[in-house]
Amino acid sequence: MYLRTLGAVAAVSTLAACTFNANLPKSDPALNAEAQAFYGDLAAGQDEALLARMSSKNDAGAIRAQIPMLRNIIANAPIPEPKVVGFQSVTSTQGRFYRVQQDYAYPDRVAHVETNFVKEGDGWKVLGFNVNITMTAAPAEATI
Repeated sequence: MYLRTLGAVAAVSTLAACTFNANLPKSDPALNAEAQAFYGDLAAGQDEALLARMSSKNDAGAIRAQIPMLRNIIANAPIPEPKVVGFQSVTSTQGRFYRVQQDYAYPDRVAHVETNFVKEGDGWKVLGFNVNITMTAAPAEATI
């Protein structure tokens, strides 16, 4: 009898864990793709496309000044497919916001990219963008 009770408790616990995971919110594929396109524009030197994707709350001059530094951080290499490693969707009295974190695994480094969106009118615009690089191996070829 005791073993049957333990088995039933274990089965219910396992089922509850599965149900919990099934109900987790999903990230927004369209905004994830928009974040990936933003990163692609940065890597490709498409400064005007970057500025067009940015929120009106940003200072275009400040963005223009930061673009070369960001481009230098990610370096010039074919862009791997990103992996979504985190996201957050928030609605507040200040508006609607979405943040996605994507990892781009290059042969010698991982670019951890966080893109913050704000809802403006009927669309979403980039409010903030952050890149952190973790070196995983020596660069294949140094460029001087």
